[in-house]
Amino acid sequence: MTSEGLTFRDLRNAILFAAFVFVVLYFISHIVDVILVFSLTLLVVITFSPVVTWMNKHGIPRWAGTAVLFACLLGTLGLLAYFLAPAVGSQFTELVRDLPLLLSKLQYYLTRISARVPGIGVKETQIDLSTLGQLVRPFLGGLAQITTGTLAILAGMVVVLVTSIYAIINPVPLVEGFLNSVNPEYRPRLASAGQRVAVQVWAWAKGSAFAMFTIFVLTWLALWLLGFKQALLFAVIAGFLELIPVIGPILSAVPPVVVALVANPILALWVIVVFVAIQQVESHVLIPLVMSRQVRLHPVTVIFWVLVMGALFGIIGIFIATPTGIVAGVLYDELYLREYCKRCEEKNETEPAAEGDKQEPNAN
Repeated sequence: MTSEGLTFRDLRNAILFAAFVFVVLYFISHIVDVILVFSLTLLVVITFSPVVTWMNKHGIPRWAGTAVLFACLLGTLGLLAYFLAPAVGSQFTELVRDLPLLLSKLQYYLTRISARVPGIGVKETQIDLSTLGQLVRPFLGGLAQITTGTLAILAGMVVVLVTSIYAIINPVPLVEGFLNSVNPEYRPRLASAGQRVAVQVWAWAKGSAFAMFTIFVLTWLALWLLGFKQALLFAVIAGFLELIPVIGPILSAVPPVVVALVANPILALWVIVVFVAIQQVESHVLIPLVMSRQVRLHPVTVIFWVLVMGALFGIIGIFIATPTGIVAGVLYDELYLREYCKRCEEKNETEPAAEGDKQEPNAN
């Protein structure tokens, strides 16, 4: 006869488990920087390793392919910074200079609305640069969890770059060492999960790069035709925020809509129409064409990972939320869900057989 209820052993195990979880969380909270650097390195390696592997199959050594790849990437970034940075910086300076005037016009419009709609209470709220800073500061505060200054940012970028180069040049020892540290029973499933992660992250990287460039061009052309002085600046913002699905396109539309609203409400309406049309092109043309069916994430799942990664790693975590969700989904499917479904199918197959064996004596 087995005893029921909570025993001393159960209580002791529960306390030990809670203490273990606390220690793990406490340890993780103190190595957030390391986790972020490792995550960025892993993302870079998974994204660009297929390119080096392709060059290696065509007779180019991995070290040479890695050198060519990173030289092209750094050169492309340098050219973009050389051609875009002056114009974007000039438009940003102009926007900051005009910001007090824009905020005063916005305050005027809101005051008129509050006078016509009682109960809003906009008159009691003064919109100025200090109020805007208080609204933005919590959003930027997550960045302090990762870096404390420009030197720390540069050091982290150098570490990610150097570590990624070494990993891409010779990834075999790292992969074999990781698989050898796992129980042999789980190695095939873990290797399959790694292959699926590589395929899906590579599809995400290609699709995101193409979508960012396309959204940048379409946004720049549309806002330029509408007469925006900061068309290039808003296009760059829209391109970067394209890395954040669902939420990013909405956030990228807010600045031009606000600027247009204080200038001409009809212009703001046209801006909204333009952004909706661009996002329809992205959703129904770009994403299905480039990413195909390799990347399948429900919008609720994406929002969940954006919130989680943003809380853990700040702004940088938001931009890598999608690949993190891809990795988590593949690992969950390969290491748990498939095995669980397999056990359920085996159980369903054995139960009818067992019932049939019990009924055979009664039939005789």
